[in-house]
Amino acid sequence: MGAVLEMRAKAFIPICAMLIALSTVSACEKSGKDKAAASDPSPAALIVKAAFGALKPGKPAVDPRKHLNRIAIDKSPTPVLFAGIETRKAYATLAPFGENRGIVTWVSADGITLSFKNGLLVATRGLGPDLMAADVSDAARAVRAGAGSYVRIYDYLDGEDHTIRRSYYCTVENQGRETLGLFGLNIATRIVRENCKNPQETISNTYWLSNQNVIWQSKQWVSAGIGYVFSQHLSRQN
Repeated sequence: MGAVLEMRAKAFIPICAMLIALSTVSACEKSGKDKAAASDPSPAALIVKAAFGALKPGKPAVDPRKHLNRIAIDKSPTPVLFAGIETRKAYATLAPFGENRGIVTWVSADGITLSFKNGLLVATRGLGPDLMAADVSDAARAVRAGAGSYVRIYDYLDGEDHTIRRSYYCTVENQGRETLGLFGLNIATRIVRENCKNPQETISNTYWLSNQNVIWQSKQWVSAGIGYVFSQHLSRQN
């Protein structure tokens, strides 16, 4: 129990750092301005508001995108990831939490974590019926190639904490091109669809890749109890 609480406490560090830094910037921006100007929301204040979105069930529905703009995003001291779960009408911005062996984990203000490897979702924590692990090695190669077939593995826990492994036969195909508009940042992408099925169910993941094969946007399967998580990288990438 102590280890779990310690992990949750650590999860708030990146979010708190972002909020404290931006709050300081916001205060400095207001210094020396007249009362009318100070009443306008600063870029830093906008992203501070946006960081309080939530992905847990039962939280008030707040869409951080209503409080964001390009200036605010560019002023963030950490990269910004937007995530949404339509089945819950839940949306949040996330900050980087850590990286381990190529797996990048992002954390929301309410302690939810999403972990990606090469842009593909490999784990979630705190959502409830979480994705415990996923093998994405073959999927990552096929998605970037825009073609291929393979077996995909998802791991879950049952009510007694036993691992349930689900296998899917997957194929990948290109679905055309689209220019993403990310708060004034326009990214030319190609859309890749990953279709997976087994005797019990069919799922479909969608990825938007830049010309450099960076996944800027995706809609990926989590679990039967959650459905899909939609994500967008909002910060500029070198």
